[in-house]
Amino acid sequence: MYLCIDTTSQEAGITLVGKKTFRAPMDPLNSSEQIFEKIDEVMKKAKIEPADLTGVFVIKGPGSFTGLRVGIAVANQFAHQLKIPIVGVTTDEWWSNRSKEKCIYLQTMNRDEIYAVESENTPTFCHPESASGGEGSKKWFGQVSDVHRQRLSKGIVEITALLSPEETWEAVVKDHPLKAKSAYDLVEPYYGKEAKITERKAK
Repeated sequence: MYLCIDTTSQEAGITLVGKKTFRAPMDPLNSSEQIFEKIDEVMKKAKIEPADLTGVFVIKGPGSFTGLRVGIAVANQFAHQLKIPIVGVTTDEWWSNRSKEKCIYLQTMNRDEIYAVESENTPTFCHPESASGGEGSKKWFGQVSDVHRQRLSKGIVEITALLSPEETWEAVVKDHPLKAKSAYDLVEPYYGKEAKITERKAK
């Protein structure tokens, strides 16, 4: 049974994947207060204890700073205490399992830029108008603000027929077979891009 944690996306929640899948949705803006309650909820549904877990998956970003820190801290703690493998998946990797169509993943990062990933290419940061995904890539999915959505090129079409969060986590677990090992690498947050820090001007 695998514990899957998402504290930052629009599909935030706690999912247990095994012979059956159990899920408890969560408010990504309130993850610090809800995460242990939701973990307890799905474990009661599955009738298991923490000791029954065989691995942990967690979305490591990009995403909100607080949400990522909460989810990753809890995931690392479970993996460390139970001595089970842990895998951190980027937000775009998770979304890549939601559709079999070739799409570019888009995610609002700040007021001016979006994070864009086409297939296994290196992520880029660009203005919404430039997020075409290159020649031949005319479809997209992801998490884009209403303001940025209006600014996307009219030639790029949003894919809305997606797998459910439960089905997506099942696909992620299937793609990352975990093997027991003696050492466990803890997951670090991936923010996509370092924040720009503006120095205060001297008076």
